[in-house]
Amino acid sequence: MTNPLNQQETKELKKFFDEIDQDNNGKIDREELKQLLETIWGNNTEIDITEAVNSTFNKCDLNNDGFITFEELASLGE
Repeated sequence: MTNPLNQQETKELKKFFDEIDQDNNGKIDREELKQLLETIWGNNTEIDITEAVNSTFNKCDLNNDGFITFEELASLGE
């Protein structure tokens, strides 16, 4: 079990979350995550971005509603 995020870590995670949440609706959808991964990995043919998105959602979308909220993301650090 990991330790809960401290105040600084929570602030940094929120900033990161807000950068991914391009439409500012408080949720990360698959397209927003895909765009982030494409920016990071570019045309790296060894990485399957769709598989990475699906894996991330399987781990982070705790209520299976098709979105990752900040609370879901932050709870992974607890």
